[in-house]
Amino acid sequence: MTQSTRTQSRTSSARTRGLTRTRTRFTDLLIVTTVATYVLIALGTAVSTTGSAGSCTTWPSCSSDWAFGPITADGLLFWSHRAVALVAGLLLVGTAYTAWRLAVDRRIGVALALAAVLYPVQVALGATLVVRESSVAGVAHLALAMTIFASLLVALVLALEDVALETAGVDDAEERSTLESPTDDPIPSETPPAVTGDDRPTGLERLRRTAGAYLTLTKPKLMWLLCLVALAGMGLATLTGERLEVTTAIATLIGGVLAIGASGTFNHVWERDRDRKMQRTSDRPMVHDLVPVRNAVVFGAVLTVGSVAIVYTWVNTLAALLTLSAIGYYVVLYTILLKPNTEWNTVLGGGAGAIPALIGWAAVTGSIGAPAIVLAAVIFLWTPAHFYSLAIAYKDDYARGGFPMFPVVEGNLAARRHIVLFLGATLLSASLLGWLAGLGWLYALASVALGVTFLRSVVRQYRTPTDETALRSFYVSNYYLGAILGAVILETLVIAG
Repeated sequence: MTQSTRTQSRTSSARTRGLTRTRTRFTDLLIVTTVATYVLIALGTAVSTTGSAGSCTTWPSCSSDWAFGPITADGLLFWSHRAVALVAGLLLVGTAYTAWRLAVDRRIGVALALAAVLYPVQVALGATLVVRESSVAGVAHLALAMTIFASLLVALVLALEDVALETAGVDDAEERSTLESPTDDPIPSETPPAVTGDDRPTGLERLRRTAGAYLTLTKPKLMWLLCLVALAGMGLATLTGERLEVTTAIATLIGGVLAIGASGTFNHVWERDRDRKMQRTSDRPMVHDLVPVRNAVVFGAVLTVGSVAIVYTWVNTLAALLTLSAIGYYVVLYTILLKPNTEWNTVLGGGAGAIPALIGWAAVTGSIGAPAIVLAAVIFLWTPAHFYSLAIAYKDDYARGGFPMFPVVEGNLAARRHIVLFLGATLLSASLLGWLAGLGWLYALASVALGVTFLRSVVRQYRTPTDETALRSFYVSNYYLGAILGAVILETLVIAG
């Protein structure tokens, strides 16, 4: 290589690095703009549901002399919404201008242009709502805000992918894994030494080991979050004026715990051969024959009957039917039909985790209402955003087990794209829930704080694509859902109660 060629190569590399840094800074600006828009939506729904708009009936100020007047909680919330609207608008203008100067991908430009065109219309609708209340304008105001956020989110995904491809140089085809047959040999494992003489476990130790194995079959780590979903559904139902009896709440939760245990047990039984091939699941009880298959099936059946019987006896028929349908959904539709056969298993299987929202509402009202359906939609949309991170971290393990999880079939980049898009849909559905159910500032604060944290963890996956960052997103997604469910419970059962 000549000196001239080496110089040209170094110059080209420097230009590439400079372009990457510029696009990274543009992506940072786009992230801030997207976050500001979501904060605006969350504050806007809180203003609408708390009646804070009544503290100001003129626009753009609340008085002719532009004075703030006495500072109240409602006034502070209202002015925060207006301040964020101004900041978000300026950020959007700056982002659109930067995109034009950088000559970004045309698809990014179109998405930003749509947001920039709709934003003034959004502001005009907001001004109209201040001086004259209108339910139609209110719905249009929220719908436009969500459309703007969705446009920015699409632009953000495209920008993140552009930078990721430039820095890593890896596309989806290179990241896909090869599915192995579930009948192949299991992963090597150490055979425990024979137990003889004094080393033989005592009766109490055997009982403890067996009890631990049965407890593991029930997947107890899933119980707390799904119980929160049911409790949030019950809390939302009390906003209709119905009273939540203590016995109803306890019976619903106990029935739910037993239903989760039944679903987990049947899942362990059905997947035991695949679990032997996966490092993550190779220590499960059915893999090591700690529980005979027949005993596990009987155990699952007993839990199923017990859960439905408790809910039917102490709650109502609809809640019992929904409990049975949740077990059937997870065991038959997800475990047997979807998970081993389609890359869309996680998306379509999300309904199993969403049904407890309907159970909670039905337990109180004996029916199914719109807020419960929207809460179920939040869980349904959250599931892929949550689980795909785990599937990325254990992609090769799932491929070894013969499971066609989305990252296995389509690659990590495509999976991260879906994480961001499903996260955006989750955030919007959570805002819709707050608006529809009349939730207040606590719910808005939880949605914003944990939603932004969730998004930040996913962005980190793009910039540091490791198993550790994927697992961090997985755990953060749990915190997000737990926080908004906790906020729903506090606002409906503690503050409102």
